[in-house]
Amino acid sequence: MKKKSDIGIYGLGVMGKNITLNLIDKGFLVSVYNRSTNEEVDVVNNFISEINDKNIKGYIDIENFVLSIKKPRKILILVKSGPVVDDIVYQIVQYTDSEDIVIDGGNSNYLDTEKRINKFDVRYLGLGISGGWYGALHGPSMMFGGSNSAWLDVQYLFQKISSKSENQTTCCDWFGSGGAGHFIKMIHNGIEYAMMQSIAESYDVLKKTTAMSNTDISSIFREWDDGDLHSYLMEISSKSLLIRDGKDYLIDNILDRSSQKGTGIDFAVCSLRYGISTPTIIEAINARFISYSEYRKNNVYQHEGINLYQDHSEISSMLFDSVYCSYIVAIFQGLSLIQKVSEVKSWDIDLMKVISVWEEGCIIKASVFKELCKYLDNGLVVDILFKELTVEKIQNLSKVVRLGARSSIPLPVFMSTLNYQYSISSSKLPANLIQLQREYFGSHGLEKLTHPDELFHLADKH
Repeated sequence: MKKKSDIGIYGLGVMGKNITLNLIDKGFLVSVYNRSTNEEVDVVNNFISEINDKNIKGYIDIENFVLSIKKPRKILILVKSGPVVDDIVYQIVQYTDSEDIVIDGGNSNYLDTEKRINKFDVRYLGLGISGGWYGALHGPSMMFGGSNSAWLDVQYLFQKISSKSENQTTCCDWFGSGGAGHFIKMIHNGIEYAMMQSIAESYDVLKKTTAMSNTDISSIFREWDDGDLHSYLMEISSKSLLIRDGKDYLIDNILDRSSQKGTGIDFAVCSLRYGISTPTIIEAINARFISYSEYRKNNVYQHEGINLYQDHSEISSMLFDSVYCSYIVAIFQGLSLIQKVSEVKSWDIDLMKVISVWEEGCIIKASVFKELCKYLDNGLVVDILFKELTVEKIQNLSKVVRLGARSSIPLPVFMSTLNYQYSISSSKLPANLIQLQREYFGSHGLEKLTHPDELFHLADKH
């Protein structure tokens, strides 16, 4: 009788193949399956031939694939999120028992995950995976949610293949029932958007206000990465600027537009639904939409800042602080949304555990998380914003925003970071006028300084 596999992998894209290789490298026996459409009919056989390892078994029949896995069966689905996930789970559950485990390892909307938990008669897990193809192969960051009993049954597998922190803690954990795992991955991706955009804005300022070459800018990014801005994204940004395309630099031959796959939109909708202000992250999402906008026109405004800064150390210092502020504010906004949704859904998510899972193996890996840990003993505290973002750092951010306005350089993340910080630290916002406007036209009520919890109305309704 053939030995049963420890786990099954449905989907042999880049992530599916690399997770499989990671598993067999750790000594697990793996069954693999891929859809057999015309262009993918040979995917399984080609992969098996290429790997040529006794710990991997390939199947082109879904029933044989499912039955090849030992009970309780553990099946990880690695396909693009959306309705196709429902179709795949429907295929799988024809041959599973209620104690078997189905794991959605794509970037599914956490609300869709919660629907699937109630729809299918299996123990269901939503898994957010970060780290790209390299992390999948060498150790990703993994965020689980859903059935707790299922998590306890798969924990040994996934903590074995996940990344490890400096103290050898696994960057793989369970965050709660329902869609908690995919929710944490959605927050991760929102923060990722803001980090990427902040680095891109600093690149744009350097390009348009100095005579620096790609090599010069790469050197600055490398210097930042050696300091308090050490992060995976800063490291790859520095390296990417040096990639050649023939005799030229590749960066100079890439269209200035960037897409997104949906988690950014999911983040924005969630933050609005729960009333948590996350403008730094949302502006990073908006920046991608604008980059594709049909209304963009070239050279409407002149860039007056060209060659403005001959002293590279001065502009570098200002931009360093601007990126640092954006990192901190974006993380604060993301953690604020976690705290709110966790409270509403009774997930009781430990923010320290979130940061621990993001410590290694993920795209937003950054040294600033270690600085933030000291503020998280009893949940998120606003001291993060006032103690980490010094007056000097905010002043430098303000200088960069002014430079952008003067030089017609769009800086949506830097500007929203500055506005957020000014708003959160303001003793007086103009919301009192908003209250008065709403009462004037809609009789929505007013809260007076002397009676903040009571609603008053204008005597004359005009």
